[in-house]
Amino acid sequence: MTATTNHLPQDEVHVWTLAVPGDPDTLATFRALLAGDELARADRFVFARDRHNFSAARGALRMVLGFYLGITPQAVVLHYGRHGKPNLAKECGLRFNLSHAGSWVYLAVTSACEVGIDVERLRAPGRHSRLDLARRFFSVDEVAHLAALDEARQVEAFFACWTRKEAYIKLHGRGLTLPLAQFAVSVDPDQPARLEATPWLPSDLQRTRLYDLTAAPGYRACLATGSTRALTLQQRPWSAFPPPAN
Repeated sequence: MTATTNHLPQDEVHVWTLAVPGDPDTLATFRALLAGDELARADRFVFARDRHNFSAARGALRMVLGFYLGITPQAVVLHYGRHGKPNLAKECGLRFNLSHAGSWVYLAVTSACEVGIDVERLRAPGRHSRLDLARRFFSVDEVAHLAALDEARQVEAFFACWTRKEAYIKLHGRGLTLPLAQFAVSVDPDQPARLEATPWLPSDLQRTRLYDLTAAPGYRACLATGSTRALTLQQRPWSAFPPPAN
């Protein structure tokens, strides 16, 4: 099985963004696409909001992958890596990653390389400040950069850093088995996303690229790609799905 290259050129990464719908009919359409294990997982969520978000995310994922592969969404077969990252059979030629937070779903798909993506809703500090949390999880350099910012900017900077780090971890499918303090990314939310240091895998400094993505107010999102090739990023709203044939 090979990717439908007229829809996905080999030098492009497509990022689809979906605001989770609230109407029951659309949610039911997404849910009807899920496999048995996905339905079981959705039904384990206590809150209806979480069930809806998961169902919409997985339903959209199946629709997108089915479109690029030229098969029905129900025919998409997902495999899972050692740490739970979903993937397709390698011979199909597609790589993808999925993230959802709050009311948003972000999905990256490409035939060029492995990808990781993360979206987060900005949340005000609770009992612990964002700087306190950074000291627990971030690298020494990241904490220093965060502490140097005005307190009013630290929330957005924290989540800029967090999404950049999560996208990188998801690129490798490692989950939190790769401690967040073992590598460093750029922290300033107004500066480009960049991998700054990765002692555990130094070659990543040459082949990993981070891209901040457009996000709704109150959200941050980032994409990580693992390729030395120059890639074109296209961010597309769900309203444009499916794209017209080239």
